[in-house]
Amino acid sequence: MLQNKIALLSNTITKPLNRFLKEYELTHYPLDSVIEQLYKGVEESTLIILLDANFFQNEFALLENAIAAFREKSTAKIMINTISETFHQIYTPLNMEQELELLELNQKITSLSEKFLNIAILDFYTLTKKYGYNNLINEKNRYLFQTPFTKLALELLSKEIKETLTLFETTRVKAIAVDADNTLWGGIVGEDGIENIQIDNNYPGVVYRKFQEYLLALQRSGIILILLSKNDEKSVQEVFELKNMPLTLGDFVATAINWNAKSENLEAILHQLKLTKSNLIFLDDSDAEIEEMQSRMGIPSYKMNPKNPLENLETLQHITALKTLKITQEDRKKSLLYQDEKERLELSSSLGSKEDFIASLGICIKVSCNNSKHLQRVSQLINKTNQFNLTTKRYNIEQVQELMQSASVYDFSVEDKFGDMGLVGVVIIKENLIDTFLMSCRVLGRGIEERILAFITQKHPNLSALYIPTPKNTLVEEFYEKSGFKLLKKDTQKHYKFSKSVDINKHIKVEYDN
Repeated sequence: MLQNKIALLSNTITKPLNRFLKEYELTHYPLDSVIEQLYKGVEESTLIILLDANFFQNEFALLENAIAAFREKSTAKIMINTISETFHQIYTPLNMEQELELLELNQKITSLSEKFLNIAILDFYTLTKKYGYNNLINEKNRYLFQTPFTKLALELLSKEIKETLTLFETTRVKAIAVDADNTLWGGIVGEDGIENIQIDNNYPGVVYRKFQEYLLALQRSGIILILLSKNDEKSVQEVFELKNMPLTLGDFVATAINWNAKSENLEAILHQLKLTKSNLIFLDDSDAEIEEMQSRMGIPSYKMNPKNPLENLETLQHITALKTLKITQEDRKKSLLYQDEKERLELSSSLGSKEDFIASLGICIKVSCNNSKHLQRVSQLINKTNQFNLTTKRYNIEQVQELMQSASVYDFSVEDKFGDMGLVGVVIIKENLIDTFLMSCRVLGRGIEERILAFITQKHPNLSALYIPTPKNTLVEEFYEKSGFKLLKKDTQKHYKFSKSVDINKHIKVEYDN
């Protein structure tokens, strides 16, 4: 497959894009050959299907079936755009009916990213809502020359294409640490009083309301929120109680409202949540706080502007690390998972021993192997897990798909009496070698990792294993020594052979779906 080269299929002329995507080598397949070429396939590593509304005079099923056929023989990244259309100004209710039909069609287009692997959506429909249909579509050129997209449209689409290519290769941040005064709301509660805090339906309060709504949307898409405020804790709590705001204190998985250094508070929270500083960003209106967070912890930090809060919305919208191509079920319930973890920690501190704690949880591990339904989440874990990761090998979604055909890719989901923690572990066995063994750090410390290894060694009794050190995985440096494996050799890596059975914790149940 030709890397860093882009194929373009369209019912419009796409060569004008050359001007805006000069850093890529573009191949423009023949006009109006979308369906035919999808069945034939392309050699390029990325395929862009750029469609005008006129394309959908055909049945949508023709496109969906062609993409299915393409995906069976190619792992190329695919981008496809939503569409926009104008309507005859005859009767307003009729226009609304046509708009609903258009939305239904765009819903079908966006659903392709759920049905097929490695498909991203270029949301041209939303761009036309923001910039105006007539600014992005030239109707005369559309019908005369099949060149509907204006210069502005091509610029915007090219920007979306570049950002999407970045998103294919990057890992999303896990958390946002955010200030309160002049960030979540306008004003300083300790100086202005709760009654004068600005968050309402008038400017600038309405902008802070929109800012909170944006944070809430990010939280519901899988990014957890942390509140850091140098303030009187009771005063901040009263703001949340007395002001009608989109966010509640319960939407934050951790809060530190005191007069200590925010970097110190954040370090403690990250330790509690088992997160690393590479997993989050920081938002604050204070230059001093920004400087301290960046210099002491090296965390990407963004300055909020209390004089023009509209800039804050723009800042959020342009942080690529907050965006994603796909949201998994685990992402949607991420904050709930961390809230459940708080309850586990409270229970742990109240019981006398670790064994009593584990016994009280009622842990059940559900195992599946080469389960294509879990491909997205398995790939996500492989590419973002650092601490409990014995080899830190990275595989993209196409490579994981291939491994499911040639090796044993086990995935592990965990639940206990507090709730379902989702898919949290992956083990890949290649020719009796543990090629990959990783787990989400939020489930460590309760015997789950040892129980998974016991299961694996029962299924594959003649295993070899590796530990490949990285700056971030020292946590598991001696995991195999402590778990019944014999160290054979140590060079830049540690080489092991399984030598004795791994203890099985009787309090942890395993269900294998084979």
